[in-house]
Amino acid sequence: MHRLARLGLVLLALTVSVPPLGALPPEELDGISFADDPHMLFVPIEEIARTLGWETHFDQEEISLNGHVLDAAHLRKLTNGTLLVPLDELQRAGATITWSDGGLQALVASDNKNIAIQFANKRVEVDLANQRLRAYQGARLVLDSPISSGREGKKTPPGEFKAGPIKSPMHRSRLYHNAPMPWSVQVHENIFIHGFRQVPRHPSSHGCIRLPLAEANPAKWFYNWIDLGTPVSIKGHWPLATTTPAPSRIEKSAPPARSFLRRVIIATVITIAGTLVIWFISRGGGKIPEP
Repeated sequence: MHRLARLGLVLLALTVSVPPLGALPPEELDGISFADDPHMLFVPIEEIARTLGWETHFDQEEISLNGHVLDAAHLRKLTNGTLLVPLDELQRAGATITWSDGGLQALVASDNKNIAIQFANKRVEVDLANQRLRAYQGARLVLDSPISSGREGKKTPPGEFKAGPIKSPMHRSRLYHNAPMPWSVQVHENIFIHGFRQVPRHPSSHGCIRLPLAEANPAKWFYNWIDLGTPVSIKGHWPLATTTPAPSRIEKSAPPARSFLRRVIIATVITIAGTLVIWFISRGGGKIPEP
């Protein structure tokens, strides 16, 4: 009797612990938000369509998702061309959206498929050794761009910083003749991340971190995305020693080479001159003609 009672308790515990069908935890995705519209959450169109099992259609005039034509004015892009759709458009396309965690996470449901999309934390990593800036939201890489940091004598300081407090679409340098610094985000004192016309793949600035203004305009995209207070980690060191040859060795080896060449030339001239004298005497028989 006691054994049957124990077996019943075990079966009851297993029944309670096993989730019912359809109650599996939802798949999680890191959403993308922008500082210029902080309450809107975006996801890549193709990624969410694949996850929900929706069909997409692209042509030159319109983009449709699950049969719903998307409003192009509401879409955004990553700098690599990836199209982003706001959650509002997913709702218009037929998904049910329920917000939780104080509005920091949205549960997107469609045909028994549940996707949790969250406002993940942002962070920025600046790699001085490879001259690149990478921006993340949660585990998602949202920007990977070349940069140009501070040159020798004006090096960009490494360290852990936070974006701000200055953030301006057009900042002016107080140190360098009121030079324009479009899409500026302060990092530390006079060090800013900002746009610039030319961004070579090596340090060339006065200490700031330059982002390109050309092509997809990573400088403007970064400015629109980053929030004040976002952690910015600057690490590494530009490997100047591996790219600059040592001139001292060339200067020390040059004089012996020139001295040796000079001796060879002098010996050659003396040999030729001696040969010509001998030839001249032999032609004249070595006799001085009489008057």
